Amino acid sequence: MTGFAYGRLPLPDADITLDNGLRVVVCSVPVVPLVEIRLTVPCAVTAPGEAALCQLLAALLLGGTAHRDADSYDTALAAHGATLAAAADSRKLTVTGHTMADALPAVLALLTETVHEPRLTEDAVVRERERLVRRIQLATHQPAALAQHALLRRRYGEQRAARVQPTPELAAACTPDAVARLHARRLGARGAVLVLVGDLRPDDAVATVTEMFGAWAPGPGDDVPEVPPWFPGGPPRWVSRPGAVQSVIRLAAPALPRTDPGYPALHLAQLAFGGSFASRLVARLREDKGYAYQLGSGVESVPGASTLMVEADTAAEHTVAALAVIREELERMAADPPSAAEVDAARSYAVGSTATALSAPGALASALANLLHVGVGSDWLHNWGPLLEGVAHAEVGEAAHRFFRPDDFTGVIVADEAAVAPLRGGTDGELDF
Repeated sequence: MTGFAYGRLPLPDADITLDNGLRVVVCSVPVVPLVEIRLTVPCAVTAPGEAALCQLLAALLLGGTAHRDADSYDTALAAHGATLAAAADSRKLTVTGHTMADALPAVLALLTETVHEPRLTEDAVVRERERLVRRIQLATHQPAALAQHALLRRRYGEQRAARVQPTPELAAACTPDAVARLHARRLGARGAVLVLVGDLRPDDAVATVTEMFGAWAPGPGDDVPEVPPWFPGGPPRWVSRPGAVQSVIRLAAPALPRTDPGYPALHLAQLAFGGSFASRLVARLREDKGYAYQLGSGVESVPGASTLMVEADTAAEHTVAALAVIREELERMAADPPSAAEVDAARSYAVGSTATALSAPGALASALANLLHVGVGSDWLHNWGPLLEGVAHAEVGEAAHRFFRPDDFTGVIVADEAAVAPLRGGTDGELDF
């Protein structure tokens, strides 16, 4: 293992692919006697209702197996000081957890068991289906979830959004047979990635994984998430939330995927714009004007694509003024790119914050799993600092000019009607930005 010297994160000790297509990445970080486990399985949604089915399968995955009920499964995990949790979105199913180091073989055996034969009885499906319906219903009342769903529709249209965004009705229509078919069709080894980080011997860990998961069927191998299409800029759209005392602003523009050589320059540009405490947007919108506390920018990455995001939550009475400041700062970013001092500050922040945030084995395991899912190499984190050091000031300026033009952004504003009334120009909900 290569250590954390000079802010560089560890290189994995092993990165192999088994005969069935399962990729195994192992990193020895003996900080505490624990091993972090991250299993990612591609689960590309292609039709309405599949997102709900994927989420329901994730909820059922660790609720027992064909050979033991939920209580027995939980008891077995607890006996080894282990926890496992599963979740799914429109692109992947993930299992996250940790175990005492000496119990890793036993816990991987339990994980193998549930991957092969989860308990998909009618009673279990009905119980988890009801919980899923309630969770989706509750989310529709949360401002952040409203904004997320509305932005998805604004970027890609109603049809695509309906495919990846589960509704209570679609969740309620999930049947045990449909869940079983999804499991048989999608939960295969080919394309899956297992990341292990912690107090372990790499060779022993690889041998254990090979023994436990070697018999996992490869699956169809064509479950590759669709690359999101390019989306045009355009006026943000108002989403009504009557009586809201706070407005939620979400703006988005297409950006470079993480695999693109220009991504490091884009990352430094967005840090200088709004992605750090010393950024232009934070200084202007929060420190100078006092319009928002929760705000910033970032890059949202999926396989093959990325989106540049600008976010702010502001008091209703400051909505119009906050949007005006955001536009002004976008215009300034494109016309007056970050200075050499701003770039150097962003570079130092990026290297230091990454090393600090990922110093814990759990955070490192999650970062590796997420990055491998979007297509970068297992050495990407280790090389991140040198990549940033190699970015010239002029490259950041080019990225700022290319990606921060206000007219390339679109978005949504979740707000009371009075908060956006001065910006409304028609009946379709579009706002003057």
